[in-house]
Order: sequence, then structure tokens, then C-alpha cells
Amino acid sequence: MKIALTVWEDRISPVFDVANTLLLAEIANGEVLNRQFAAFNPVISSRLAEMLKQMGISVLICGAISEVPANIIAVNGIELIPFISGNADRVIDSFAKGKPIIPAFSMPGCGKQCRRHGKKNNYFAQQKEAKNMPKGDRTGPQGQGPGSGKGRGGCKTGKGGNAGQGKGRGSGQGSGRGSGQGSGRGSGQGR
Repeated sequence: MKIALTVWEDRISPVFDVANTLLLAEIANGEVLNRQFAAFNPVISSRLAEMLKQMGISVLICGAISEVPANIIAVNGIELIPFISGNADRVIDSFAKGKPIIPAFSMPGCGKQCRRHGKKNNYFAQQKEAKNMPKGDRTGPQGQGPGSGKGRGGCKTGKGGNAGQGKGRGSGQGSGRGSGQGSGRGSGQGR
């Protein structure tokens, strides 16, 4: 098995989005066989996912990660273990030996206390919600906007020089979280 960790010096990089070094490790029979470093650009997550797949990486361990890169990595079939902190060698050794790295290496605020209060870290909740979307393709229904999109125009349609077009708040595309509700701005028909 090959895994990758985002690192800064000898630790897991606290934020994936600004990390620029990967520690690549090959694991077999509970032992770390090989370790090497590779540079990467986290801004282009799709290229990172392609690179990891080509290298045979099946697991990416990182610190905090934004939703977009997390989804790109997960959609590409790479197991993502986010919100991890600590010494990179200790994390790899524990993972190789099959020891749970959660909550032992969880970032502060993401360990036992979150679970004790019935909360899970956002990434795992997002993944569960994404799988439960109506189409199953990680897209949700259109969100509900705050109004019907009707605005005020210069005069009624067909009378005078203006057609009565106005701008108003209308339905917008939701962010796809859970029920897909979100707010948006749209232009509507005037009266």
C-alpha cells in the first residue's frame, strides 16, 4: 500500500490548501518500506489527484482541508483522512501498524470531544450527505431563494418605452449541503 501525507518540516501540514510538500510512503506487513518527498501544488487539486492515482497512492492523510479539494480527491477514489496533526513519522508508523490515527492524531477540536457531543467533523458529514443526494452524483436540488424575483420596472409591459424589467432577489443555486438549500441572486420580471 502507498500513502501520502501533506507535511511541513517533520509534521503534518496544518492546512492542506497551503502545503507544498508530500511525504510518500510504501507500507507492507506493518512496516514502512520506503519514504520520499515530492513537491506539489494544492491549488490544482485535480492534478494532484491524477498524480496520486498514477503513483498508486490509495490514502492521503492531511490537516485541515477545504471542501472543494476534499471532494476532488475523494471522487478520484483516494481515501482521504483529514484533520490530522502531529509528527509525520509517528503518524505513518501508527498507520502502518494498523493503529487508529483518529483520535490519537486528530487536530484539536476534532477528537473525542466532538464525538462525545454527537458532532462529527464536517468532512465526514459532507461525504455522508453527498452520498445521499437525490441523483447520487454529489449535486443537490436547486436551493430556495429569499423571494420570487419580481422587481420594479419603469412602467407596465407594452406601455411606454420600458418593458418593465427589474432586478430582484430570486431563487438561486443551492450549495448542495443536505437539502440543497442556499441563497442566490437572480433577475426577475418587473411589474
